[in-house]
Amino acid sequence: MIATASESVVKGYGLELPDELRDYVANKFCSSDNGLKVVSDDEPAIRFWKNHASDWAGDRAFAFLKTCYPQLNFPVAEGINKTQAYIDTVLKGKPLGEYAERSPALKQLEALRLTLHESLAGPVPVLTVPDDADFVRLVQCLLHKNNPVTVPSSMGALLVNGVNNWERIRGLKTEWESTEQVGSWNEQFTRHVLPDRSLYKDKLIILSTKPYSNVSAEQVGVDPDQWASYSLAIRLEHECTHLYTLNRFGSASNNLHDELVADYMGICKAAGHFRKEWMLAFMGLENYPVYRKGARLENYVGNAQLSTESFGQLTGLIKRAIDTIDHFDTHAGEMRSDQDGACRMDALCLTDLAVLASANGTEQLRQTYTDRIMAVSYNQMD
Repeated sequence: MIATASESVVKGYGLELPDELRDYVANKFCSSDNGLKVVSDDEPAIRFWKNHASDWAGDRAFAFLKTCYPQLNFPVAEGINKTQAYIDTVLKGKPLGEYAERSPALKQLEALRLTLHESLAGPVPVLTVPDDADFVRLVQCLLHKNNPVTVPSSMGALLVNGVNNWERIRGLKTEWESTEQVGSWNEQFTRHVLPDRSLYKDKLIILSTKPYSNVSAEQVGVDPDQWASYSLAIRLEHECTHLYTLNRFGSASNNLHDELVADYMGICKAAGHFRKEWMLAFMGLENYPVYRKGARLENYVGNAQLSTESFGQLTGLIKRAIDTIDHFDTHAGEMRSDQDGACRMDALCLTDLAVLASANGTEQLRQTYTDRIMAVSYNQMD
């Protein structure tokens, strides 16, 4: 049986949480496990990316992306998304006009790398951005509508979900116009394209190459070159985990439960096994009960408006949850296959954060993992 956060308080898991914290740790995965929707090579988005592989080399990658996402042609400026030029171009797909000739360039265009990565949830385009300032600008453009929102130094990756790709829309229009169709393109778009988001909405992973969670190689006792390699591997698997939970549970939120699951998978992928001390450092809890201010944990509680007391309780909860994950990983042993990894992700998602932090957390997590393994084995035999 899967215990929910509200049940964990009632049934005595040893946690007495205030309402604001209980709401924050409520499980977003439990009620929406409809099975994994794996993106296939036949999906419109994947066909599009594979057909444009020749555009992915060096500085051509950014030029191509600007045709897909016209917001990349606009400068980062307060309120620019409310201007008519932005609305016409980004929301309506009209020509760029005055911005076409003065589009701000990135600092290291030649260093961009655009690839199609095979994740557990299927292929996904990945843009690697070595320059920190370039990464910040891309986040501001694609996540914050070109507004100069401060991007925390501990943020090093982004899963863009549901951004309009105008190059795909233009391709659909060209294809429609090449046939002898009656009516207008506007009518065709409204009736047959707009309702099907898979035809024009993209998922895109953007990765920086800086140290993961802004944690230095010295902090984790790893050679700097090796830590750079580890950081990129953790970051990629972390974002692919968000893609997996989005496709399986319909949820990939800015929440610490999601982050622990994604960090666990990232660390295991990069290092070959779980490293508890890394996850603690990523969350600023390496010297618990002292919390390191400015650490990544703060990125996920901004909208929760937690009191100082509740934040203190949350750091304790996260520390105990990480201990549980460590005990679970020791018991589960080496990750044997992608299928095993998927079962571990499922178990971590379906076990509430409050339960992970409880005295029974390891037992609950192990049982849920065992249930998933057995379910997979049964389905394979059926």
